[in-house]
Amino acid sequence: MEQSSHFTNLPLEIFTDIVSRLPVLHIARLKCVCKVWLELFESPEFSKLHLSKSSAGLLIYQHLGESCLLKIFGFEDEPEVERHELNYSPVTIFDITEFKCQTISGSVDGFLCLRVIGHIDNLYICNPFTREYITLPTLESYVHFPSIVTYGFGVSTIGCQYKVVRIFHESELDQTGVCVRIPRSDCHVYTLGTTGTWRSIAPSPPLYYNCYSIGAFVNGNLHWLAGDLNDSYLISCLDLDKEMFRTFSAPPLPGYNRCLGSLVVLGDCLSVCDNTSENDIVIWIMKDYDVGKSWTKEFVISKIPDLSGECYELVLPIKVFRNGDILMIWGDFHLFYYSNKTKIASKTDIVEMLPSGAVEAILHVPSFVSLTCFGMENVNSF
Repeated sequence: MEQSSHFTNLPLEIFTDIVSRLPVLHIARLKCVCKVWLELFESPEFSKLHLSKSSAGLLIYQHLGESCLLKIFGFEDEPEVERHELNYSPVTIFDITEFKCQTISGSVDGFLCLRVIGHIDNLYICNPFTREYITLPTLESYVHFPSIVTYGFGVSTIGCQYKVVRIFHESELDQTGVCVRIPRSDCHVYTLGTTGTWRSIAPSPPLYYNCYSIGAFVNGNLHWLAGDLNDSYLISCLDLDKEMFRTFSAPPLPGYNRCLGSLVVLGDCLSVCDNTSENDIVIWIMKDYDVGKSWTKEFVISKIPDLSGECYELVLPIKVFRNGDILMIWGDFHLFYYSNKTKIASKTDIVEMLPSGAVEAILHVPSFVSLTCFGMENVNSF
């Protein structure tokens, strides 16, 4: 009791600094202690302070029949861990079945962009820890194969504006399924908390985007790995402040129509993962941002014995641990990791995988920041 008294008698600034470093579930419990603490922890100032000190955990989005679950894990990123599964500690589970969501189109500062795929997509911005969501207006443009639509979610460096980006293009394919012409390209941006409408901006040069990819957010920009009509890869980059596209070089990869390449962010660097080979997974890292010569073949991961064979799915690296292990996801089928110690890639049982289910996994920073900070938006609870 005496220790508790000393703790509560700390100056408010010191007390706030200490508790802002606690995991979200610890703070959720502390809200129940007294009204003073409840008011502190629910204040916008504390939520932003806590966010600034929070580290990313693992968010797994699992489809199990008719239900959709968000499972959040913390990382125990220690240099020496006997088994890879010991890196993870379960935090909480959220049931988001009511969204009928089919994929996650980005995670920024504790906010998720959820997408329901259809001829007209439905999009939501959600904070699972505050159990709030915003329904974005729909764009009345139908998507039919072979047209492509892809999304990105990020925040500008000037004004800290959160933006959802939608890229659409029509494409004409030859008899082998190769894109030979892009007769129309559109790009729209939705800025949370402003006009409540999508704005049209100048699209990128005619490029062929992968409908399964989402924008990789780093340095205030969104990035997509895209192909040109010469069967080559480029990085398509959208500056979220200027809302202007540019392109820069990708690593040396097989032709766009022959390569299973994905673009992600590892640490603070752009990374391209090539799953084309039957025997190896190759991970490239751009050491210096926007410097083509800095692309480095950082990892060559053998698929033998468990993962070898002809490939049809993208592989997305999620995190490189301090001990050199790499967590990855293969399509929407299973999570696996590469052991730096044994040099073997193996499936992992962080979550139970069922034959009828699908899984997505991304890094996600838990946050108490309320979606009501976007004043003009209609915020609902689930």
